[in-house]
Amino acid sequence: MSNGIATRQNEDNSIAMLAAQRQLYRDVKKYNTVSVALSVWIPFVLAVILVFIPENTEWRYASYILSIVSMVFSFVIDKYIEEKKQLAAFIQQKFDVYVYEMPWDKRIFGRDKNVGHEIATHSKKILSNPQEKKQLKDWYTPGVDEKNTIDGILACQRENLGWDVGLRKRFKFASAALIIILFVVILVMGLWKNERIIELLWRAAFIVPMLKWLLDTIKKLNKDISRLQELDSDINNNETKTMEDLQDIQKVIFQHRKGCYAIPECIYNIFKDNDEDIAYREARM
Repeated sequence: MSNGIATRQNEDNSIAMLAAQRQLYRDVKKYNTVSVALSVWIPFVLAVILVFIPENTEWRYASYILSIVSMVFSFVIDKYIEEKKQLAAFIQQKFDVYVYEMPWDKRIFGRDKNVGHEIATHSKKILSNPQEKKQLKDWYTPGVDEKNTIDGILACQRENLGWDVGLRKRFKFASAALIIILFVVILVMGLWKNERIIELLWRAAFIVPMLKWLLDTIKKLNKDISRLQELDSDINNNETKTMEDLQDIQKVIFQHRKGCYAIPECIYNIFKDNDEDIAYREARM
């Protein structure tokens, strides 16, 4: 007997919610790319420029200041990213709760609100593209429809998060490796130019924004990984689940979506198909 998940997830209103949250997350990732550029790439480019220009004290100190100012601008971008991410997570939460036919308990999920205008606004671009709209069909693998309601919801929750931990671990390693390489290159450039100790120390103006970005990113990723591992334990233990248990799990999923680091689209797409395929197969088990 069908639990209705496969039908409800493909209704027009559900597809609109998925389109809105996907567009919002895309916007988040684009602005996150800008934030990375301000914190990492602009300071690095300024450090490289110092190698090729004539000795110019005014430009040297201007580059140090520009690097720090660039980092400050990244703070403004980060606040905008958080606002977009909060809205995207809320819309995705409304989609899940509707598809699961799960009661919205404000003590668990917070106060519900009408975001119809936001959904209509942010879904427009994707819904106008037939190919992209088609990709939103069967958000959860149709196999979950064959399970009873509790097991079906649990399978969807497992599918949501089953591939996310590995992706974040890979990105954390890649981020640390990148910053270490750039850090070494910046110092080597200074040594190659036979800079004095004080001039080498001034290169911290290029390195500090990078290190701050790295530390902030790793802190968020570690929190994400810890929360996901906790969810994995809650979802995959052998205890019999009730709707209240699933609501508790959904609350943590909601919190994760609101606070998680937005993985760049290029990294996301490299591993997405393979990792989600594994999650889909697990959901059918």
